[in-house]
Amino acid sequence: MAEAASLLEKYSSGTGSGEGLTSAEFRQTILKFKPDWEKYDATKAQASHLKLVEAEVPALKNKMIIQGDLQILKAAMDALTIPEEKPVQWILTLLYDMLREDSSCFSVFEEGLKQQIGFYKPLLSVLERQKVDQYIADKAAWLLSAVIGNVPRFFSEQDVKAVVTALHRSDPACSDLGILEAIVNILKSDSFRVAVWTMPEVSGRISAVSPQTSTPPYLYKCIFALWMLSFEPEGAVYFKEEEIIKKIRDVLTASRTEKVVRLSLTVLRNFLTHKVFAEHVVELGVLEVVQQLEFEKWRDAELYDDIRDMAQQISAQVQEMSNFDRYERELKEGQLRWGFIHSSKFWSENVLKFEQNDFRALKMLASLLHSEDMTTLAVACHDIGEFVSMHPLGKKMISNLQVKERVMELMGSVSPTYREVRREALLCCQKIMLNKWQDMDNIPK
Repeated sequence: MAEAASLLEKYSSGTGSGEGLTSAEFRQTILKFKPDWEKYDATKAQASHLKLVEAEVPALKNKMIIQGDLQILKAAMDALTIPEEKPVQWILTLLYDMLREDSSCFSVFEEGLKQQIGFYKPLLSVLERQKVDQYIADKAAWLLSAVIGNVPRFFSEQDVKAVVTALHRSDPACSDLGILEAIVNILKSDSFRVAVWTMPEVSGRISAVSPQTSTPPYLYKCIFALWMLSFEPEGAVYFKEEEIIKKIRDVLTASRTEKVVRLSLTVLRNFLTHKVFAEHVVELGVLEVVQQLEFEKWRDAELYDDIRDMAQQISAQVQEMSNFDRYERELKEGQLRWGFIHSSKFWSENVLKFEQNDFRALKMLASLLHSEDMTTLAVACHDIGEFVSMHPLGKKMISNLQVKERVMELMGSVSPTYREVRREALLCCQKIMLNKWQDMDNIPK
């Protein structure tokens, strides 16, 4: 994950949590406020601790101060219960800025957790309040999720799911971007990545993003979430692969924000190592979309290199998936699945290769019409129909192998599980019969 760590910095969005509430001007307004900690019941006993930290000083300074007096962290959590918004905004902004400026400051929170200083309940309670300022909710969500993502061993899966549930309550306290940033923070931890993604509200939120209408920061965070997931081993996470590749393709088509495009290319690069994802990248025409990016005007000259490199990698996948040897390997495995090597394009380019080794591949394909796997039967019927339509000797070879009888038998199956098989068998029979009528037209009169 060393590469991931460097990219985290490169791809940092530089946006806060909240819509219309995170401008530099609003932040300055918050930090100009000088909390009188002795004034509030929740903090008057610990005012001396809170007075030690300052806004708008280097993160390392506050880190050293807090390391010397961890009671400051406990006092900060107690400050979250103050009814007034301004002091709560101030302390959350100070902690947020410190962690964003220098990630080494997470060690302070780790030390606090070791000493049983509670962060989880105070921050979660902010997200669960009936009425809470959106800026406060966004910063509390970011802070809690960032600590979970960077120091995961102090939290359980149940803790994390409770946070996600609080973020997605019926009347959300956080902004849409604030929710998404918190999700992304948690996904940075491989300890909780799978568990969080399997929650419908999380995968649904990422899948529902509109590349055409979403703001660049929101779109970026959605792609960032996919980037985190792309580090998981193939098969470790349940994905709707086709849906995800369509989404990335649409992002590359619609967005001209450089960091969004760059990160989308990075996600594609990672997913190309996954067989199913790679097939969808080829089948859904992502290559053409990536190649088109090279004709756009980008400020970062390195982006052109990223685009060309991605186009080359996808081109290599196209060549591999068009390989007839790959088709034969699938036949030998005895299990067919819909994909590029069962497309009309593949057949038009490879149909004559079926003549090799005395039509060995065709004979293996015919034998799969007796498979017990429904998808294999459906794909086999489809492929035989393609062979009949495209090969000059298609009808003759099919007749020699007595394939038509088996296809008609499948077409007459009444079991509900044979629905797709019946449809493909019917189409196959139509192609066989169409060929017969065409032959009759060629008989001399």
